[in-house]
Amino acid sequence: MIIEIKLPQLSEEYNESLIAFWHVSEGDAVEQNDILVEVQTEKAVSELHAPASGIVKEIRKKRGDTASVGEVLATIETAERDGQPDIKQEETNERLKEQERSEGQAATEQKVEKKATPRVKKLAKELGVDWRLVEPTGLNGKVTEEDIRNEHKKREKEKQTNSSFIVAAPSVRKFAREHQVNLEEVTPSGPNGKILKEDIEAVIKRRKNQLHEMESPQKNPKEETKINSIQDEYIPLSNIRKLIARSMVHSKKTIPHVTHFDEVNVTKLVQHRQSVKSFAEEEAIKLTYLAYVVKALTIVLKKYPQLNASFHEEREEIILKKQYHIGFAADTDRGLVVPVIRHADQKTLFQIAKEIHELSLKARDGSIQADEMTGSTCTISNIGSADGAWFTPIINHPQSCILGIGRIEKKTVVVDDSIEIASMMALSLSYDHRIMDGVLAQKALNELKKYLNEPNFIFVN
Repeated sequence: MIIEIKLPQLSEEYNESLIAFWHVSEGDAVEQNDILVEVQTEKAVSELHAPASGIVKEIRKKRGDTASVGEVLATIETAERDGQPDIKQEETNERLKEQERSEGQAATEQKVEKKATPRVKKLAKELGVDWRLVEPTGLNGKVTEEDIRNEHKKREKEKQTNSSFIVAAPSVRKFAREHQVNLEEVTPSGPNGKILKEDIEAVIKRRKNQLHEMESPQKNPKEETKINSIQDEYIPLSNIRKLIARSMVHSKKTIPHVTHFDEVNVTKLVQHRQSVKSFAEEEAIKLTYLAYVVKALTIVLKKYPQLNASFHEEREEIILKKQYHIGFAADTDRGLVVPVIRHADQKTLFQIAKEIHELSLKARDGSIQADEMTGSTCTISNIGSADGAWFTPIINHPQSCILGIGRIEKKTVVVDDSIEIASMMALSLSYDHRIMDGVLAQKALNELKKYLNEPNFIFVN
């Protein structure tokens, strides 16, 4: 029985994933729940497991390929046939005999009968090489261990040469060969890492410029040598950076962004955090200002549902979300990821703070799962942790807004006609102008400022 391994829906925004790594090869035996392949969405890497025990019959998507939801990645042949539990031993033996007869007939058609010792056959099996297809160098058509190893090296080299990471049309490959350009040295500019003819022409132009500089007269040889030794550095995008780039471009192209800038006096918020910080530490909770913002924003979303919405392009309708899942941007070595605090309206300040800390650690060490980064209805981007202030955050499609919070710094302000030194927080709200107008967005921002200015209001809503 043949079982198809299809790509499941791993992200609510995108219908495709990148094949990151295969744990098996064609012909491998697998047990149920064994890891088959790692696939990468725009934010995380997920593992797909074998639904049943069997043999990997075919791998249809190679490492580096992009697959769509529902597309078959591989097939597994199980011991079941047409719903029956097991194949009878007699049928198995008959199939093996038929295979031996076919192989024997193919061998007799060869001019020289190939031979191999049990030790050579064992080595060939370990390396995944069919010894019957190897050109023998031993006496009387005998296949040696060296023949097996050489064949294995040859195949590995071919795999590297024909790597699926190099994507280029046949005409582009021909153009590169004609101009003696190695595709591995070319930086692709096309979609999905595809090499275009313009990329080849850029390499040719760079070579001509370098040759011209070498042949031109030098007034100061030492200075010219120093200048010529300085080369531009080309850094290829990681898979997750490519996905982030696509997501950002799609959001900016699809959503008409408008951003409001403001600041709020958070002196009382700073004092409140300081007064309860020791209680949080007793419960091993790291209480950050982000937890307060999540709590306050959730209250505002309930009063202004357009901020907790999305725009349906095909039906031209506004979808008001009835659940409050707050995503927050987390910077990691692998790129920007957005963990999600689900049902934030039902959680206490300490619960939110604890979840922020745990999800941030998972994001940084790479153990965060895809379901922990999907389903957000609104997002917060905190640039204040990097000592930033105002900025224009890009909306996390298909959401309707994103809140940016900047650093808290002491400033001289006027309070009730008196000059005071207060702790001020920078705020940036980007929103979808199709869903809300500027007045409504500013009213919502003012409401948020009220809760951040008087943190006690947060706990009575």
